Amino acid sequence: MMAKKPANSALTIPILPQFETRARRPLFDGLWPGIDGSMWLWRSVPMGSVPDARTEEGAVAVGHGLANAYEALAAFAGSGAHRSQVKSTYRDTHALLLNVPTTFKANPKSPIADELNREYGDRPTIQRVLLFGVRLKATTGNGTLKSAVDSVWETLRYGGSPLSDYEKDHRDMAMVFSRAGFSVPSLQELHLADSWWNYGLAKGVPVLLHDEHIHFFHSAAEARAAVDINRLDCRDWPEAIGEHAISFAAVESFDLDFTPATDTKARWVIPLLENGARGISIRAKVEPSKVTRNELRGQQRRYRADLSELQAQGKMDRAELEERETQLTSIERAYANGGPATLMDTSVIVGFSGVIDDIDKFSPPGAELSPMLNRQGTAWHETMANSAVRANPLQHDLPQTTISYSALPTLTRIGDADGAMIGMTEDDRQPAYLSPVAAADEDTLPFLYVLAATRAGKTMLLQNIAHQFNRLLHPQVIIDFKKNSDLSDMVRYSGGQTISLDDMVSADGPLDPVRIFPDRADAIAKATSMIHRVNPYHDSRVDAYANDISFAISWGIENGAKATGQALMMAAKAGLIEQKIIDPIFKHAQVYPMFRATFGIEPHTQALNLADGLTLVRSGATQVELPPMGMDPADLPRAEPAVRNSLNVIRMLVWGSLASLSSRRGVLHFDESWMLEKASPSDLDEVGRLCGQWGVFPIFYNQRPSGPLKIGLKGYISRFLIGHIKDEEEASAALQLANIDNPRALERITAERYHGDGGGLNWDSLQHLPDGNGGVARGSVFYYADLRNRLATVEHRPSDEFLRLGDQSPEGISRRQREKEETLLALR
Repeated sequence: MMAKKPANSALTIPILPQFETRARRPLFDGLWPGIDGSMWLWRSVPMGSVPDARTEEGAVAVGHGLANAYEALAAFAGSGAHRSQVKSTYRDTHALLLNVPTTFKANPKSPIADELNREYGDRPTIQRVLLFGVRLKATTGNGTLKSAVDSVWETLRYGGSPLSDYEKDHRDMAMVFSRAGFSVPSLQELHLADSWWNYGLAKGVPVLLHDEHIHFFHSAAEARAAVDINRLDCRDWPEAIGEHAISFAAVESFDLDFTPATDTKARWVIPLLENGARGISIRAKVEPSKVTRNELRGQQRRYRADLSELQAQGKMDRAELEERETQLTSIERAYANGGPATLMDTSVIVGFSGVIDDIDKFSPPGAELSPMLNRQGTAWHETMANSAVRANPLQHDLPQTTISYSALPTLTRIGDADGAMIGMTEDDRQPAYLSPVAAADEDTLPFLYVLAATRAGKTMLLQNIAHQFNRLLHPQVIIDFKKNSDLSDMVRYSGGQTISLDDMVSADGPLDPVRIFPDRADAIAKATSMIHRVNPYHDSRVDAYANDISFAISWGIENGAKATGQALMMAAKAGLIEQKIIDPIFKHAQVYPMFRATFGIEPHTQALNLADGLTLVRSGATQVELPPMGMDPADLPRAEPAVRNSLNVIRMLVWGSLASLSSRRGVLHFDESWMLEKASPSDLDEVGRLCGQWGVFPIFYNQRPSGPLKIGLKGYISRFLIGHIKDEEEASAALQLANIDNPRALERITAERYHGDGGGLNWDSLQHLPDGNGGVARGSVFYYADLRNRLATVEHRPSDEFLRLGDQSPEGISRRQREKEETLLALR
């Protein structure tokens, strides 16, 4: 007779605790115990941009930290020449790359955090961190008998080794990591390592295992709903069910041979990230190269004996034998001079986002992936921090360079810690900021150059930067004398003011250098050079009179003159300069109002005084006459008077703006800065030397990079934003100016918006890409070279509202004008 079934037999209670993690609560300094009683020390690995590094050497350098750590860990192996003797002493390591999607959230400390969150809060971004862990080894006590007894007693009582037993190894491993440049991970980073499968949220989440992937549900109710529909086949599930899948795969083989670290094939991690890898787990033991070398020699002898026997049996021809011999010799030679440390029993598991039917399509060049059929749960647990689970039988013995220089630590971050948000990096969707004070605070080169062709997005970038700087309360001046340009709508929207050149030419010398420059010597030098450049004599007399003019201005200032013209009149009245010398200057001022803006006569007129906020200076109805683009600066003294006067007023406007912004942490934007390069290359040199002292941040927007390159401004520029430039010579000049040695960058900078004759969109182009419905598929892209010598491509895409407001195309300007007229009619 069968025993009666217990009434509650359906309720199965596990005897052992069930964990959704293999780690306990983190302790301090990156110490993190496992649930199996192990103790691990974790560090955060510094990351850098590999695809867009300025140079190949820079791309390779991103992996140096990992390489240094592996080499240092190899030195902790026990003494012995053969693997069988020392393998038990090898260090267990775990490199864990986390690549978790999220949405943008501004730094809450930013004064414009709310505005940035409104503008970009729906933009996708990535949390990416590379963590590196090593399992610590315990020593029983500190060497004394009492300490050893206490340690054993604590182990018997509580299980595992007491923390004090790890002190020495903790110190040793911390020193290894410090020398490699690793840092102590934050609690947020450790939490991400323990919950990456759930977007960094709760680590415990309802799961359902399928043969080739795992489903993670947003709630238990949704998990039950999916199971009720079809437990085995997720293709029947409706989209409304809240879940996401991770497909785990293992690297089955590597085909890298002697591929150099500079080869894109060696950077096999990048294609995995591009294909949606959310986690990459690499576990390995670290073997010293001398042990590997001895193993190779032993294997070589055995292998050569086998090859000879095969040849004798006629199973291998001479050519094939020689090829194998060459391979063996190459490997032996690589280790003859030391060679890299070896990563033994290396297991590489990749967790991809989504359900993947054919994992072969995701295999990167140089490596082959294998689906972990029916091992998805154990694969997941192997990737967990501090886990003792091993699910992957596909293990490898690799030189550490295969991992270190795989681009595992790649992350495209660029820009300053705060400031105006330029946009998101293309590759990894990281926010890129531009600070108006970072160069001054770090006492580095002051200029930022924005280099791009007409209609390549630089004027829109100017407006967005200026708008955000204004919200950050930095006084600014925008000088925009470009024809058919009207930034006044944006300036008005941002709460700024617009001044036209008309206002200046009708006043009594608001840009007079004597009024602009507080330093007497600077005022005299600039006033004299101004008259010399304008040359009211229209012949060589200007050279002969230079000393007389300089002396007269100096004497006038000493005796209370407040403007250049006033100083000359005072000196002439005192008999210190002949009337015939100054008469042509005053006549020139009467004939040319633009010169009058820089030549003051009355004592009571004030210098250019800018508002605390944003000021736009436009040409207005006053015609600014500029020299031809290709005109040699040496020919400028013989240019038409109108050209000389225009260049003079531009020059003095720049100096007036800088003086007004001085000591206020202000910003000067100069659109089409080739005008200033033509007007006075030497002034730009002086601006470069003085603006650091004055605390002013100059940003120059230019479509011809060859200009600043030829006049030697390279030594004053610390940051660059380089957009689309069709002309290959000018594009090459931009890269040379920015010290960028990257062939890929030249290709992208010159690439057109469409393939062929109006074909499909060319996503390699830096130009903005339309979506075909009047919108934007992708914003303009700029190569951003920052203060830390980093390089990355950044997509600049303000909100649709701001794009409409700042559109400087003829259609955009006309549309806004029509809207204004319609608004006025509606109000009547």
